[in-house]
Amino acid sequence: MSPRVEELAGKLLLIAAFGYLAVGQMVGVAQRVVQGQWDLGLAASVLSLAFVLLVVVMTLRRLPSRQNAAGIEPRLMAILGTFLLLLLVWLPPGRPPAGVQLAATLLLVVGTAASIWCLHHLGRSFAILAAARELVTGGPYGIVRHPLYLAEAVSTIGIIVLHWSWPAVVVGTAQLAVQLRRMHHEERVLRAAFPEYGDYARRVPMLLPGAARG
Repeated sequence: MSPRVEELAGKLLLIAAFGYLAVGQMVGVAQRVVQGQWDLGLAASVLSLAFVLLVVVMTLRRLPSRQNAAGIEPRLMAILGTFLLLLLVWLPPGRPPAGVQLAATLLLVVGTAASIWCLHHLGRSFAILAAARELVTGGPYGIVRHPLYLAEAVSTIGIIVLHWSWPAVVVGTAQLAVQLRRMHHEERVLRAAFPEYGDYARRVPMLLPGAARG
């Protein structure tokens, strides 16, 4: 498949998938409003809807890729990292204690809000496949090199706790492992595409603020 065809196919798939998720999020928000559930759960739902819509917008507006990761494995990791958590839909919902549920929902709110902030700064460089479009080093990307993954990890932990089951832990742990692999692929592509990335990596830690650089 040529790079141009792959780019178009990936864009259409992402828009279709996240457009479908946006409809589901809209229905969920509307149901909560109608039922008078003006709580932290509603805030989490609204933020999730905003994030999904922003993904669609940024996908429509994204820049052409300068360089993509080579091979099947990076593409498989990108798809799994993006959609693996959807398996939780088929798991029976858990019943965490009230205090645990509140803490998990708060993690979901914080993680999703941070994801929106990161995606806004990433802007037209957003994609699910490891690719070099434009090197972003401002905002949250001046704190760590992969802030969107960090923010999504916070949300993932909240989701795992809300499901309150060992199968959810297994799925969530697998998703986090896949995300780490995606970071590895992105690092390799960005270092190859941008000569200045090495200096950026020496100044800014990869994932955790204050951690070792490199």
